Amino acid sequence: MKKLSFVIPSFNSVAWLSHAIESCQKQDYANTEIIVVDDGSTDTTPILMKFLCDKDKRISYIRLPKNVGRSNARNIGNDTAKGDYICVLDADDVSYPNRAKLTVNKLEKADFVHGSFDFMDVIGSKLDTHYAEVFSLDRAMKERLNFMVHSSVAYTKEIARQFQYPEGELADLGLDDWSQQLAIASSGAKIDFILPVIGAYRDHGEGVSKKRDSAKVIAAKEKFLESMKVPA
Repeated sequence: MKKLSFVIPSFNSVAWLSHAIESCQKQDYANTEIIVVDDGSTDTTPILMKFLCDKDKRISYIRLPKNVGRSNARNIGNDTAKGDYICVLDADDVSYPNRAKLTVNKLEKADFVHGSFDFMDVIGSKLDTHYAEVFSLDRAMKERLNFMVHSSVAYTKEIARQFQYPEGELADLGLDDWSQQLAIASSGAKIDFILPVIGAYRDHGEGVSKKRDSAKVIAAKEKFLESMKVPA
């Protein structure tokens, strides 16, 4: 049975973290591990994690001494993961019990998958649903959007080795996942999607995407896409 690793980067997210971890514990697939990368939190995350790790040996806790940013935290978690496959999950989101099994089934024939996801408010009430569809690189390049919810994404360990999340401006603007996904797609990797809803994204208005400068986002996207062009 293939092993699946949930990698959860977390920074001052103690209010949501236990819900994210619990959702991973309730998966309908047995061979899983849960890796929490604490990106220098100043809240009570270490206390919570000691309690949870003592109760469940599937949980690994990496405490970074200072904040290194979400890209670095994700890469550290991916490097640590022992699984054949890696499921992305942000600390304020949740995975539904069907996610792991459906993900493993897809990754047996694909390199990268993304799935349908609910949107919920700060207290967990459903707002809307994003339904995953066939990924089109041409459409993504044209519209500058990948139409993926990052906490629905999973990929093979080999993809994680080859395509780390970028640092610098792309990470600062919350474009690290977007650029990583385009790099993976452009490499010719096989991308598939999961139609059933496999989790929920919590919209609480505090994420990077809610506060970033739109003009800087547009400029950074154009710069990245220009760098991807192959010389004639």
